[in-house]
Amino acid sequence: MVTRGYFERVILGEERGFLSWVFRGLSWPFSVIYCAGLAGYLWLYESELRRRHKLPVPVISVGNLTFGGTGKTPAVEKVCRMLDAMGESVVVLSRGYGGKSSAPVVVSDGNQIFSVVHECGDEPVLLARSLPGVPIVVGKDRRAGGKLACEKFAPSVIVIDDGFQYWQLHRDLDIVVIDAARPFGSGYVMPMGDLREPISGLRRAHAVLVNSPAAGRTESDKLNHVLYTIAPDAQLFPCRRKPRRLLTGDSSVIDPAWLQGRRVVAFCGIGNPFSFCDTISSLGAVICEYITFPDHHAYTDADIDYVASRCKAHAAEAVVTTAKDAVRLEGKRSLSNLYVLDIELEIDDEKRFSELLKTVFNRAR
Repeated sequence: MVTRGYFERVILGEERGFLSWVFRGLSWPFSVIYCAGLAGYLWLYESELRRRHKLPVPVISVGNLTFGGTGKTPAVEKVCRMLDAMGESVVVLSRGYGGKSSAPVVVSDGNQIFSVVHECGDEPVLLARSLPGVPIVVGKDRRAGGKLACEKFAPSVIVIDDGFQYWQLHRDLDIVVIDAARPFGSGYVMPMGDLREPISGLRRAHAVLVNSPAAGRTESDKLNHVLYTIAPDAQLFPCRRKPRRLLTGDSSVIDPAWLQGRRVVAFCGIGNPFSFCDTISSLGAVICEYITFPDHHAYTDADIDYVASRCKAHAAEAVVTTAKDAVRLEGKRSLSNLYVLDIELEIDDEKRFSELLKTVFNRAR
């Protein structure tokens, strides 16, 4: 069973009781102030009173409007694999949420990983493991990180993980990933809700990846109409999370179909735990219990012991988690019968999306 903290449910718009509206009412003035400040800050760049830093190579950003849970990391992997297939030399630039380093650091040179989760964050380590041959650079200042990437690796393109709200750096292509089930989150801007900025900001996007695994035709048409109204110049691409492989404790690879009919205990600490639960269910697994932790959760031995105890209580055949959670479990106490479900993003009309990526180089060259 998926559970969230009360205030998290309020921010996500899941709580509709009296107290939740009191909280939103108290937060509303701060959201107004934040939106006004954001509009003024962005206006300085739009009017060129402040200039965006431009790197010597094309820059592609993959981001979102809400806080987590849209499928952004698989989208970064997909974009990088497509660029690599085109023969481009790619470097990923990430902020490194949860990392301790303030100066830009090289997480991976494409062959060797030099950093660990508590130093640079879980997503950069996951990307480093998922994208062999692609260097990963982390830095809160993406301008300095981009400079380091260019000097050290001489890439032909840089992909920014979570760069849609990073206005200081020029991007040649802005890709935004949204969840069709909750395209605009709670509908309220932080701190009142989980929107990073007003939905009108979507007009800056060149492409929108609409993650809609279960959306029907009517619902998709309605959402597309809304998106075209907000961002008429953006290209829309339906997409979905797709199970890629299942990894065992010794890193052996097996078919995800192995889960069909098996009793499992699943756990995760990601932005949208419901999506992981749906994915496991779609594979035919019998979910005895579903345990959730906060996004980017740092696992303790007590957490691992709890998961193991629930597995034993249900006589489950396997414990299943995400690839993002797996990197945070490294160096921790081992968990018996652990399986890691690795997913990838499948994009409809991939040929058209590939042509969009190529326009970045056509303009630059």
